[in-house]
Amino acid sequence: MFIKNIIISNFRSYREQSFPEGFSNKTNVIVGKNGSGKSNFFSAVQFVLNEKFSNLGPTERKELFHVGSGRPSLSIFVEIVFDNSDGRLVIPGKSDESEVRIRRTVGLKQDEFRVNDRKFTAEEVHQLLESAGFSSSNPYYIVEQGKIVNLVNMTEEERYYIIKDVAGTQVYEARKKESERILTDTDAKLGQADDSMKQLEKRLQELESETKELKEYQDVDREKRCIEYSIFNTELKHTTDSLQRLEQEHDKYVSTLKENQESAVSTENKVADLTRKIEENNATLLRLEAEKKSIEADIAALNGKQAIAELNVNEASAQATRGEKERTALLKEKEQIESALKRATQDVTMKRSTFEQKSEKAKLFLQRVEESQKRLERMQEKRNRTKLFKSKGERDAWIQDAIKKNEAVSARAKAEIERLAADISRTDTDLKSAVSQKKDASKQVDTFDPAMSTYEKRLNAAYSKRDKLNQERRKQWQSVHEQEAAFQRIDENAKDVKRRLDRSVRYDVRQGLQSLKEILAEINDKKVSASVYGSLIDLITVEEGYETAVDITAGNTLFNVLVDNFETSAMLLQQMNKRRKPGRISFFPLDTCNATPRPIPTTADSSALISKIKFDKRFQGVVAEVFGRTAVVTSLDVGTRLSKEAQCDVVTIDGDQLGRRGGITGGYIDKRNSKVILHKKEKLASAELMREKKKLDELCQSVASTEQEILEILNEIELIRNNNVSTEKQADLALREARLLDDRISRLKAQKDQLVLTQRAQEKTVADAQESVKQLEDERKEDYTTSWTEKEENALEQLSSTLVSWKLESSAMQAEVLQMGTEMQLLEDTIQHLNRRKQLVDDRVKELAWSKQTNRDVDREHTAIKHDVEALSMRLDSVHQLIEKVSKEKLSDESKLEGFNSKHLQTAVKLQERKDTVDRTEIQRTLLIQRQEDALQKLKKLGVVPKGVEKFTNFSIGKLMYSLKETNEKIKKFSHVNRKALDQHTALLGTKSELSSRRESLAKERVSICELMDHLERQKHEAIERTYKQIQFQFEEVFKELVATDDCVAELQLVKPERSTQSEDPYIAARIRVSFGQGVPAGDIGHLSGGQKSLVALALIFAIQRCDPAPFYLFDEIDAALDAEYRTSVAKMIRKQSENCQFIIASFKTEILSIADLVLGIFFHNKVSRVQAISQEEGVKLLKQAAEENRKRSREPEQ
Repeated sequence: MFIKNIIISNFRSYREQSFPEGFSNKTNVIVGKNGSGKSNFFSAVQFVLNEKFSNLGPTERKELFHVGSGRPSLSIFVEIVFDNSDGRLVIPGKSDESEVRIRRTVGLKQDEFRVNDRKFTAEEVHQLLESAGFSSSNPYYIVEQGKIVNLVNMTEEERYYIIKDVAGTQVYEARKKESERILTDTDAKLGQADDSMKQLEKRLQELESETKELKEYQDVDREKRCIEYSIFNTELKHTTDSLQRLEQEHDKYVSTLKENQESAVSTENKVADLTRKIEENNATLLRLEAEKKSIEADIAALNGKQAIAELNVNEASAQATRGEKERTALLKEKEQIESALKRATQDVTMKRSTFEQKSEKAKLFLQRVEESQKRLERMQEKRNRTKLFKSKGERDAWIQDAIKKNEAVSARAKAEIERLAADISRTDTDLKSAVSQKKDASKQVDTFDPAMSTYEKRLNAAYSKRDKLNQERRKQWQSVHEQEAAFQRIDENAKDVKRRLDRSVRYDVRQGLQSLKEILAEINDKKVSASVYGSLIDLITVEEGYETAVDITAGNTLFNVLVDNFETSAMLLQQMNKRRKPGRISFFPLDTCNATPRPIPTTADSSALISKIKFDKRFQGVVAEVFGRTAVVTSLDVGTRLSKEAQCDVVTIDGDQLGRRGGITGGYIDKRNSKVILHKKEKLASAELMREKKKLDELCQSVASTEQEILEILNEIELIRNNNVSTEKQADLALREARLLDDRISRLKAQKDQLVLTQRAQEKTVADAQESVKQLEDERKEDYTTSWTEKEENALEQLSSTLVSWKLESSAMQAEVLQMGTEMQLLEDTIQHLNRRKQLVDDRVKELAWSKQTNRDVDREHTAIKHDVEALSMRLDSVHQLIEKVSKEKLSDESKLEGFNSKHLQTAVKLQERKDTVDRTEIQRTLLIQRQEDALQKLKKLGVVPKGVEKFTNFSIGKLMYSLKETNEKIKKFSHVNRKALDQHTALLGTKSELSSRRESLAKERVSICELMDHLERQKHEAIERTYKQIQFQFEEVFKELVATDDCVAELQLVKPERSTQSEDPYIAARIRVSFGQGVPAGDIGHLSGGQKSLVALALIFAIQRCDPAPFYLFDEIDAALDAEYRTSVAKMIRKQSENCQFIIASFKTEILSIADLVLGIFFHNKVSRVQAISQEEGVKLLKQAAEENRKRSREPEQ
């Protein structure tokens, strides 16, 4: 066993310290500078293991707390971890722990020990350590600073006491003192026993004379008890006979009362039914009146709408008539246009072929004339040039200039032709685009009719669905109003039952239950809520007919709350008190209610009350606690017999109770106010209310769903209308666009024709220019002559005359062609106009068809309003009929109610008379039962029937009373008699025997105690002798090992007193004599040097440790005063002994450091000590630094 780890928290200079790598199980050396915390480290170990810190005051506690930077700690702890592989430390209940942790924690008001996380007392920890070898009589397993010096400087007497402590004499002396104390107590008890024996003998003599007088008194008293027994028995018989007669009368009265009660209940039920029916009829009338007013208001509103709708219909009808007339005229016009268009088309077709032939002929002839004209002009120009130019050069120059002019004209014309060709191409492109757009527009226009037809169908379907939904909504609202009335009626009934139930329960109990609900809501803990099961009345179901019996048996415990355990009930009560909640509440904890039902025989007239109750098996203990000892019977006669046989409480179906001891309670009970019945009604009413509420919610949801559907269909109608209007607008735009495209196509065609004509004219100009150039070229090639020949002149004249006739003919042909062209153009214009008019007519016809949609919407709206008015009118008629019917029923019910109220009043009077009679008999019965119980009680007090009672059997009451009077007079003579003399005499004889036995036992104990004290004294002296011899031997051996000289001597002598004294110890002192050899004789240690004295003290400590070994040792600077020559010897001895035990040593010397298996360095920084493992070299360096600082501090005062 050794220290494995030490964990320190907030102890003195240590903030947080542990040793993750652990301690060596051999030699551990701690080095550090002065003030670094070595002593605090050893104090931490003593804090857990030693009694040095056993009784800590407040000031001492504060001194242990670490004081440093940061937040101050509220508690400190030191934990020592032992390797317990050898099982030396045995924890009670856990003998096989390989590791034992002992922790001590101290706070301002806390001081506790824990061993392996189990709480131990300081004494238990002390005993645990002693069992492992940490003897309290040997404090040398922890050697602090100064302990060596104390051991050297102590007196011989003190040194002797150390040997006694090591020998364990404290244990012997403690036992001896305890034995002396017991011996003193035993002597005192023996004295008391002797005194008591004397007093007993004296008292026994007095009681012998009193016993004789007592026997005479007992004879008279027995006669008195016989008379009293006869009196009480006679009275019991008379009372029992009277009670039987009264029971018969009571049963007869109760039977009559039940009949009257049943009649009253029946009448009252009929009155309640009629009253409820009248209230329902009143509510129905109010609802119907409200519905009537609502319908009338709706009809009035619809009439206004209908008037407006009729105006709209009339206006739409007139508009439709005008539209129809216009459409008829347009269709007729269209037929005329189509006829005229047909004729014009035929005329154009017939004239176009003739026009084209003549136009072509006139064109060709015109070209021939123009060519001849040009040739004539050239011949004339040539003739003129013969006169104009003087030479060929002048002519050729003019020709060349003319050629250039013609070529320029030709070039300009060609450029113009190219421009015109581009314009024509562009115009063709625009024309194709316009034609394509016209086709698309025509197609789009054609799509509008099917679209609008589809809209018309969808709109018709939507209007039909809207009308259907409106009718359905009216029916649903009617159902909702009816269901609301039914729900309100049931709600009122449920509230009435709840009020009656509340009146039957005490106010403080109701407050308590409400407070419990509030607490559970405020705590909002599912676990707590699940542990509260509810009131008893909520958790049971009573068989019909037994409600009154259960109610009377349980009373207010029906409202006790069932919880899972006592802790839950205590917590809830604490919360009620803490939150100052009002009311009173009682609990049934399931863990404390473990009752079992009493066995009760089941017959036709009786059974166990608990058998008539259904409940969860979890609650059987509680239900058995309340109902398990009670039987339910049909009558009190059956109950009386059963109560005696089964020893149980009895209750009748009507609520009369009979206790096991004969007590009877009961009387008239109004079953209508039964808590169980009312609670059952409340549950049924609540369930019905929930069903009706659910049904009402479903109806309201249906109405909301229908209204949503109506809203959706209205949105759909609006959307269709908007789409229809949008389509109409698109159709108008499409028609307008188509007409605009027609106009554009016409303009583009005309533009193209004009461009083609212009192009042809330019082409002719090019041809003329080219022809002129050719002629001029030919002329330039010819020889120049200054004269004009006759042949040329004749040709010129002939051409001129021919040209004149041709021009006249050509003009005639052109005039004819022009006339035919004009006629053709007129016909084509007529066709174009007719086509345009036809398109306008078609467009207008379409517009008129589209306008019918609006008229149909107006008709539909008018029809819908008309249907609504008709439906509401029919419902109004139905409401009128219902009002009349319900009013008649109400009058009939009120008449019946008046008769039943009169009957109920008469029945109530009779019932009250019967109740008074029953109550009187109940009071009489209670008095007789009380008298019966008193007589029985008196008989019980008399006890067993006394002997000689039979001679008083035939005595009358008067004679018995006279005999009793005479006997009482005799008893007065014995007023001074000691009635307990005989018992006291017998008791004192027994006491005397017990005292004798006790005195003998005490005498034997005294002898045993004296023998034990002698034995302990002998054992103490033997232990001292044995320990002395062991320590003396080990001291000599250890001293020789440490000094290591042949002639060294060490003696430990016990000194006897010079003269005999009363002292029990044979010795008074322990003397040490030593010699370090070299011929020096053994002498007293007072003449030794300081280092030698320290060595002698260490030798004694090592000797003590060898005699009483511990698992480990803690040495704090034991080598501080040793001479250098002996430190090595001490180190070797520690090294040798560390094979069997663990050493933890604090030292400033390198000799001890050299034998270390583990070196620990202590460092102090920022008021915090820290211990860590270091190497031996680092340890030597640290010791040198500490020695240097010590030298500096020692030189500072000198300077």
